[in-house]
Amino acid sequence: MIVTPNKIDRWTVFLLTVLISLIGSNTASARDVIWVNAEGTAIVTSNNPNKARMQAIETAEQNAVAAALASGITAETLLVNFRLSGSILGAIPYGKVVKKKIVDEGVIESENKNSNRQKRYLVKIKAGVVERTDEEASSFYLDASINQSVFKDGDELKIHIQSTKKCYFAVFNILEDNKIIPLLPNGVYKNNDLAANKTFIFPGEKERKKGFKIRVHLPESKTVVTESIYIIALLKPFTLTLNNARKDHQGMIDDQKALVDELIRKVMGIPAKNRAEALMPYEIRKTLKKNI
Repeated sequence: MIVTPNKIDRWTVFLLTVLISLIGSNTASARDVIWVNAEGTAIVTSNNPNKARMQAIETAEQNAVAAALASGITAETLLVNFRLSGSILGAIPYGKVVKKKIVDEGVIESENKNSNRQKRYLVKIKAGVVERTDEEASSFYLDASINQSVFKDGDELKIHIQSTKKCYFAVFNILEDNKIIPLLPNGVYKNNDLAANKTFIFPGEKERKKGFKIRVHLPESKTVVTESIYIIALLKPFTLTLNNARKDHQGMIDDQKALVDELIRKVMGIPAKNRAEALMPYEIRKTLKKNI
């Protein structure tokens, strides 16, 4: 084959175009990586520092993603969005650690809230984080409901949840004064996994026979209030410790911001297609007394 000057020019232009495109792509990728320093800790249990190390690295990566991407999002703005649309998870971006370097690690001793000495594994990392867009349509969602939309003071509330995929979930009761009661998991019902396409009822007959029931109550001096049940579900196991949240003597969380802050940290590393949530508002009305 004889290559003419015109063909050489066309090939040159084509190769230059490809080269410029590749250079531009690499430059954009490098520019999109956000470098942050983060750390994570985990309690050393059963003299197993290796397990604690892996947990500490995972926590450090979660903290790195939050540090890199949370600057444009705050708990306050998410709470406003939540009250308007009932969604928290949809407004939290998805990010991933693509590069990391452990700069320091080891077992340390610290005091817990009971003033007992406790061994923890500490990991400090330098991490490169990128924000990802989740363009795939999600087939993961919750079909959740409660037994009534309007209750009288003292009525029993039941929650029904069904998921299209096997998942892990947490349930919260958000009260009129914005206090939060963590309902599930709890000291009695510690499991938070849910099988796909199977209806989960809480409290179920097993819990109710043990005397565990959810009853709604009006605050003093109120004749009607609006409260809600909020459910978060993820395709990977998770726990919400809420150690930094203010709690009253009954264990109610008096700090919505602390809950949202922890959700941001836990959820940012999970694609949007692997998250689901449900909000179910309801009213409580004063029981009418019958004339005698």
